[in-house]
Amino acid sequence: MSDETTIESSSTSLDLGPYRTVEQLGAGGMGVVFKAVDTRLGREVAIKLLQPELLRNASANTRFLREARAAAHLSHPNIAVLYDVGEHDGKPYLVMEYIPGRTLDRCLESGPLSLQQWSNYSLALASALKHAHDRGILHRDIKSSNIIITDEAIPKLLDFGLACFRETGMETRTETFVTGPGTWVGTLHFAAPEVISGHSADIRSDIYSLGVVLYHMACGSLPFAGLQGVALTAAILSGKAPSLVQRNPTFPAAIAAIVERAMAARAESRYASVSELLADLQNPATHQVVSSDQTIPSLAILEFQNVAADAASEWLATGMAETLGADMMRLKSVHVIPPDRVRSAMKELKDPAFDSVELGRKLGVRWLVTGSYQRSGARLRVTPRLLDIQTGAIAFSCKIDGDFDQVFALQDQVVREVLTFLEVAPDTSGMERIALPETSRLEAYEEYSLGRRCFHKLGKASLEEARQHFERALQLDQNYAVAHSALGATYAMRFIHRTDPDDLTRALSHLQRALELDRELAEPYPYLCYVCMRQGKSEQSIAAGLEGIKRQPDHVQALYFLGTAYTAIAEENRRNSHLSARYIAQAIRVEPRWMPSWFVLGGLALQAGQYAEAEKLINSALALERSGQFIGRFVGAQVFLATIALRRGQPQEALQWCDASTQNLAAADHMYRDAFVALTSCVRGDIYLRLSQADAALAHYRRAWNVLQEFPRMLGRDRVSVRTLAGLAGSYGAAGDLTRANELLTEATQLLESRVSGHCETWIWEADLPRLAYDLAIGHLLAGNLELALHELRRAVASCWSDVHWLQHDPLLEPLRRRGDLDNLLADLAVLEPLRLEPLPEFQA
Repeated sequence: MSDETTIESSSTSLDLGPYRTVEQLGAGGMGVVFKAVDTRLGREVAIKLLQPELLRNASANTRFLREARAAAHLSHPNIAVLYDVGEHDGKPYLVMEYIPGRTLDRCLESGPLSLQQWSNYSLALASALKHAHDRGILHRDIKSSNIIITDEAIPKLLDFGLACFRETGMETRTETFVTGPGTWVGTLHFAAPEVISGHSADIRSDIYSLGVVLYHMACGSLPFAGLQGVALTAAILSGKAPSLVQRNPTFPAAIAAIVERAMAARAESRYASVSELLADLQNPATHQVVSSDQTIPSLAILEFQNVAADAASEWLATGMAETLGADMMRLKSVHVIPPDRVRSAMKELKDPAFDSVELGRKLGVRWLVTGSYQRSGARLRVTPRLLDIQTGAIAFSCKIDGDFDQVFALQDQVVREVLTFLEVAPDTSGMERIALPETSRLEAYEEYSLGRRCFHKLGKASLEEARQHFERALQLDQNYAVAHSALGATYAMRFIHRTDPDDLTRALSHLQRALELDRELAEPYPYLCYVCMRQGKSEQSIAAGLEGIKRQPDHVQALYFLGTAYTAIAEENRRNSHLSARYIAQAIRVEPRWMPSWFVLGGLALQAGQYAEAEKLINSALALERSGQFIGRFVGAQVFLATIALRRGQPQEALQWCDASTQNLAAADHMYRDAFVALTSCVRGDIYLRLSQADAALAHYRRAWNVLQEFPRMLGRDRVSVRTLAGLAGSYGAAGDLTRANELLTEATQLLESRVSGHCETWIWEADLPRLAYDLAIGHLLAGNLELALHELRRAVASCWSDVHWLQHDPLLEPLRRRGDLDNLLADLAVLEPLRLEPLPEFQA
């Protein structure tokens, strides 16, 4: 029976010098940990009673005492204090600060940390390690189980007193890590490659171990989770861990690069000091590292040039880029930038043909796949080229000739040539999958390619043209998977223009059919997320969205659609607004020129009463619009800014923003134009109600109602109707016509209950359920229905309303405020977790 077993089976009350044990806290291969009391000082401590064989000789024992005493001089808020060392019946023990809480590995069993938590913990742990290194002390066993998270959410690094054991107490040969005592099973995941190889640990070994902890916190799983023994050792030595961004797409690429550098397989590729690591953690947006340990090549594919200027084959430029990208994504041997990101980045360049290196840098890739093609009768020549972004030189080029009707085989040959040059060897089954042509009909391929060109413009007319092309492609080949996917996406986007539920039904049918034909397609998932959200299928929407970003972590629309889905269903569960903010923020980091993201995040901030943040986000959208560099133009920014000004007690500034909104919308040709024309009039009405000018308010709400009658197909009509009816009711109530006010309130409530609550089909910004419930509350207040007003305010707060400032200062709520009716609502809001808006890059026009 081992010494440890003897200890475990003994009484839980031991006298170790002046320390009396109270209970056993845990046990492992190195010994047992007890909670104890220092009888001299009356304070609780933790005692680690160590296995005697860990110190095999007198010199090891001397060194242990020396290093433990050195560690006892560490003083840092994120390091557990080492109080004392001693010996009991030949067994050494350490006396440490007792810290109530849970180990980090236990905390991560429920999943990864939020970005804000990750940042807080990372900075704290790096600061603690720097403190130790600055005093000449290595840890040598940093791991998630050696970190306690206190009840106050403060991380504490444990076991500095055991630092010497990594050199003196245990073997450092590889086989010891694989077959040694149980404590090393967990430690191996955190051990630096050079330590596994038998070399002494140093500062960069600690940095590697901390890097693994950072990865664990970001992903909720270890880099090589599931591997054991020799397989685990081999994986660590290779350094080919799954990308952090692939495991958790909500984390910024800059943070992933920091973690990957800390975990680099070669010690010389890591940070030279914790100070350097800490500096990057404090300012991740400034971190510009291209990892030397990148596991797979990253590339972007441009449309090939039609050198023969043959108009009849111009469509092949789009078709070839789409097909090559889809095939390489399918192989998963390279990282391919989504084509919409490539197109958007090209818009920033004056001449993409001559600014290719700058394009590659904007996209963050090592390689650009460019090239040309030339058709001559029945023959086709394809000339692919690989541009090395680091050198600016063409690193590879070749000529591939064949018959035009064998274009699919020629494209497969392009893939093989590129992968061969990049020394990437996909598995045989992967090459077999891409060898199967997506369609057997060349005419169908042409229609599909022409449809793609139209779809990318996302205009009313261009979407209709795209629909016609895709449907002709499917008439030629009804099993053409990517054409089904593209047609489904087209119907999904057409719904925004037409608000015809049949478009959603057709979109769902084609997207599902695409996946039945080809389970490896990535494109259908973001659009399924959007379609299911509009149809009120919350669980299916979120599942599709998560699968979308799993397959394409840097696809801006995948992130945006998922974030928007969480926003729309936040009416069901307010926690969803936090998830929405995370995914929308990541969409902005991936593609800051995608305008809708700034609006959604600004709307979330406004709803949470974070006016400064909302104003900054909306102004970024306006700056983007003025620059002309935007993608996916949005309208309505001035409506948000008018609302912010009103809630800050600046009604005249709010009216000026309404004037700006009217002027901007008059020249807009946009799918949300009509809705925001009506919403602008509603905001004017809101302002005049607060200025006690009921007649002026009534006039503006009537204008909003006229717009609703003029455009019965506008997106969000039911919701804007509720807001308008509530405003009309409030105006009549303020003017003394309580009968008409109550008639309108009844109509608004019935519409809310039957066509809005629980329905996401017409969800729209500034007319979500919390806002509509608040407006109904104001209508009831002005009609003298205080209890009904309070009921609607409770409904608003129960969904996602959390603007404490406006509840406290809206002058129209004064009757409830005087009675103390708002106290409980304010108390409920006070305990809610505030919406966390993560740092974003400043938009640079």
